[in-house]
Amino acid sequence: MSEGVSQPDGKTWAEHMAGNIDRDAHGNIQLAGTGALGDYMASLVTKNIKLPGGKKLRVRADTFGYLQRSFPGFVSETDAKEARLVGQQAAKLAAEGQPGGSVAMRRLPGDVYKIETFLTPLSTVARETKHLDPAYIVNGNNITDAFKKYAAPLVGPLPKVGTFDELRK
Repeated sequence: MSEGVSQPDGKTWAEHMAGNIDRDAHGNIQLAGTGALGDYMASLVTKNIKLPGGKKLRVRADTFGYLQRSFPGFVSETDAKEARLVGQQAAKLAAEGQPGGSVAMRRLPGDVYKIETFLTPLSTVARETKHLDPAYIVNGNNITDAFKKYAAPLVGPLPKVGTFDELRK
């Protein structure tokens, strides 16, 4: 599950489990990196779900961080290109003596995927959490074809994953 998953009242599980959770300079809750949320959820599952005969359910929580970054062969070409573009823009603005800020990207409207870059003050970076548009969510736990279409230019071709059926041949 995502580290930002919320309860029905809108409060995140992280907020529920710890009143004194660390926050960043913008007031956003620091959710990643500790593993505490995964451990908390694993504990809830262990306490509340029993196997037949009263046996305890074995639960393991893994906190992903570097795992998704460990496959250099599965890099989105768009993501790599945009990362380089933002770095180049930042270097150019710094060389020109532009005041501090962050290079941001904005997706342009239209059927063809395009972005523009712009300098934004640091006070606007990570200021507010932007939630996924509910129109992209199906039954509370899946995504629509419209979201897949939106994300496709960013993600690029998905890696092909083999199946055990291929081993039978």
